[in-house]
Amino acid sequence: MPLEQMRLEKASFLEEDESYRSIWAPFRASRNESQRQTRQYVLLAANITVLILSLLVNIWTWARIEPKCIRQSDMHDAHHAIQYEQRVFTGALVYDPETKRAIRKPDADQEYFGPPSEELDAAWHELLHGEFPIMRPEEAAQFEPELTRIPRTKEFHFEPDMFHTLHCLNAVRLEASKSLYNISGGHSHGIVPGISLPEGWDLAHMEHCMDRIRQSIMCHGDLTPSPLYYWPGFKIALGRTGEHTCRKWQPMRDWMDKRGSAGPMLDPL
Repeated sequence: MPLEQMRLEKASFLEEDESYRSIWAPFRASRNESQRQTRQYVLLAANITVLILSLLVNIWTWARIEPKCIRQSDMHDAHHAIQYEQRVFTGALVYDPETKRAIRKPDADQEYFGPPSEELDAAWHELLHGEFPIMRPEEAAQFEPELTRIPRTKEFHFEPDMFHTLHCLNAVRLEASKSLYNISGGHSHGIVPGISLPEGWDLAHMEHCMDRIRQSIMCHGDLTPSPLYYWPGFKIALGRTGEHTCRKWQPMRDWMDKRGSAGPMLDPL
């Protein structure tokens, strides 16, 4: 008989006995089910662990991000310059028991008030230089047609509100110095010499500036508490604040300098 036609049979020792299979089948099925469930539990535990770790990392990241309040009226290209920090205000009023006088603490890195001096004027110039940069046509479009280009530069110009308010405060400083330090003449509200202004300008400008400062204070609404401190022998209590949440000055000053480099500047008024 040809080999390919011969029936090949397994050797008995290679065949799986039916009784053997029937005895161990339940144990095999049980073991496979147990392994499957174990794998499922391990995968579930791994997924839950990854989820918890992701949440913790996100919470830690969010906690480290500085609060950033972008106001709707902030100029769009200034958003990157808006950063925050905690600052303690300087120049608090305190009572000196030895001299029995109330004094303003001279604890600022740079003073902006006091007897008129070239140093104070230079400090204010450093704050306010370049306060009228050019305004791009697309930025000016919302204010047209009332807004027109300045004839001298043939450009639109603007002043950030913060600089306008500082300008007004400096004007109040200059005017108040005349009576506080008994001086005459000197500056006239920062006006460039040689410019002719209508009658009543000084009064109108001063009222405008003081009201501008009032509105700015009320607009920003700082609710940091100022506890009232009392000293024996002094008849009134004086408020002094702790830390304030403030916008950082230098990034905004850098943004103004960058805007100022884009075109001609106007002299301060």
